[in-house]
Amino acid sequence: AVGGSLAVAAGAALALGAPAPGVVLGAVAGMTWLTPVLTAMIVREHRDRAEAERERARQVARLAEMDRLAAVTAERARMARELHDVVANHLSAVALHSTALLRVPDLDPDGLRRAMEVIRENSVQGLAEMRRMIGLLRDDAADPPAAPRLAELDRLVTHASRSDLSARLEVVGEPYTPPAAVELAAYRIVQEALTNALKHGGAGLADVRLTYGTSRVDVRVTSPLGGASELPGAGAGLVGMRERAVLLGGAFEAGASGAVWVVRAELPLHGGVDGGDAR
Repeated sequence: AVGGSLAVAAGAALALGAPAPGVVLGAVAGMTWLTPVLTAMIVREHRDRAEAERERARQVARLAEMDRLAAVTAERARMARELHDVVANHLSAVALHSTALLRVPDLDPDGLRRAMEVIRENSVQGLAEMRRMIGLLRDDAADPPAAPRLAELDRLVTHASRSDLSARLEVVGEPYTPPAAVELAAYRIVQEALTNALKHGGAGLADVRLTYGTSRVDVRVTSPLGGASELPGAGAGLVGMRERAVLLGGAFEAGASGAVWVVRAELPLHGGVDGGDAR
């Protein structure tokens, strides 16, 4: 801009007549010295702008990587919950009933048949759910087997029994079909609570109450305390149940109350993030 002004001044002087030698020399000197300076300033400005763009691109890349890692972590947690529910729960039931058969060699035919039915039922269900998960992981074109439904809780509760422990289901409210994530979370929480009752609970009755509300589904499972289990437990079941409820924007609590262990979960029908695989 300064060089341009000097050129204009020199041109004006020429138009007005013979310019003074000092004016011409000053204009030439100005353009000679200022043009490299201005060029350097322009180059530096472009370089700074390019560096700022590169830094912005690096920040975007870092944010994208953080989002990717968060998504991977969330997916791994979801898969851990599903694998625990599918493998640990069904295999725990198989282990409990097979152990009972080995400890009571002279079991009556009816008791033997019931135990074998429970073992077969859990084996078949475990295989079906494993196939469902494998199909989801592979993203096969064919539809995988359907996820467990709350309408199937009666069968789940019926087979959740030991020789000294039985289970009972109570449904409160008019049943309806909640969102898939809510339905799966409710089923899994009941499943895990009953598995823990079979593994760690004392003798008596485990009560399952499923309440259909206008804005949420409530689950409550109580089981007697005082049992001793030979099956190891790492506490992953309680963590998984709590995660399912929290991801749906609900609430979860579990603990002793007098002589019973109580598991409660409130699962809102709307407003959650993700309750697990809803397919």
